[in-house]
Amino acid sequence: MYNKYNKMANPSGVQYSTVLNRATPAIKQTRKFSANNGATFTDSTNNIIRIPLAVGSFQFVDTRASYLSFTITNNSTAQDAKFDTNGNCVIQRLRIESPDGSTLEDITDWNVLNAFLHDYTQGLDNAATIGGMIEGQGTAIPNTTKSYANNSCVAIGEGASISVCLPLAPCGVLNANRYLPLGFLRSNLVIEIHLAPAVTCLNWETATPASPGYTLSNVNYVADIISFSSQFNQNYEQMISNIGGVQISTQTYSNYITNIANAQSALAELIPARQKSIKSIFFIMRHTADISTKNIDSLSTRQRNALTAFQLKVGGALFPASQVQGSSTNSSEMGAELYKAFARLADTSLGGKVTRANYLTAEGSFAFGLDLEAFANDSSVIESGLNVGSQGLPVELIGNLTSDGATQLNSYVLSDMILTFTSDGGVISSL
Repeated sequence: MYNKYNKMANPSGVQYSTVLNRATPAIKQTRKFSANNGATFTDSTNNIIRIPLAVGSFQFVDTRASYLSFTITNNSTAQDAKFDTNGNCVIQRLRIESPDGSTLEDITDWNVLNAFLHDYTQGLDNAATIGGMIEGQGTAIPNTTKSYANNSCVAIGEGASISVCLPLAPCGVLNANRYLPLGFLRSNLVIEIHLAPAVTCLNWETATPASPGYTLSNVNYVADIISFSSQFNQNYEQMISNIGGVQISTQTYSNYITNIANAQSALAELIPARQKSIKSIFFIMRHTADISTKNIDSLSTRQRNALTAFQLKVGGALFPASQVQGSSTNSSEMGAELYKAFARLADTSLGGKVTRANYLTAEGSFAFGLDLEAFANDSSVIESGLNVGSQGLPVELIGNLTSDGATQLNSYVLSDMILTFTSDGGVISSL
């Protein structure tokens, strides 16, 4: 039997014949794209921002080196306000529109998802440095009581302003692992942002702030634009004409909302997901009353609701085979399954701000999730997740809890997404 480990080779440090390939000639420019429907936006009027990505012909966009920037002004004349987690809190919904006006990607309750991801995947060192520097991120471990006083974000005084820059990482289109050939489209891709109400996305210093509200100005999507040689562009056009289009793989979140009644004792929550490759599902419970409370972190205040067991029922199959168990004194299994859902269970470099105490408390930072991908740790393949699209299988979250208040359950389904840039200048997405 052949054993490749018996084959001898020089270490990479002395493989002098191995050199990197020379790059194709190209020029990078950083450009600002502004909204085409106004210069200022508020949470109550003119609260939808539309930013066309009007790049030049034959240009590509490096979205992973791009970000949203804006200045936010506190409109209250009497009370200070703080971000809930960071500047993403003002984004209720983020939608990407294709050249023909159809929807490529649509993530609702973006701010709730962002707060969850930052709590569980961003370390305190990052929050205290780059997160605080560019996003307005809070710098402390989330407190079990998420009051204004315990919020570690910078206070925005009445009438005062601060500026932030936000990498829109949860967005699949704007975090693709390839340059987007937007200069070959027949019209512009559009970033559409719906603003969240001030009373739900900001933490105010009193429960009854005077005229709570905010204004966004200087809103731009700051993008790195790549221009190649005319020969490269001709080759690309010839290639896309011959094969009909190019595909880019990425991933996206879909949000499904259900309601849990006060004193409910069993979970039976239907999730109308129809994706053909679900990688993970993350679950966030928030009390309905907290969502509209003005002087708490309503986006990131999550409930445990005495959850003791859960699993997914898909058609007649159960995932996992046995329920995931937990309690108010021991939720290590729930925590392990949650980090498996990030495909980072054994990765000690993964940051996080949620402590054991904060995870166990009845009201704090609790969340739960499940990994549904066959090859979760293999980045060389796609679409190894659970397929519920081809057969229309119902997805149901089942389990045991004791709800201590009317609760909104957000189920965020993370799935593979394929973007196809067609030879006629269009782009379509497939989940």
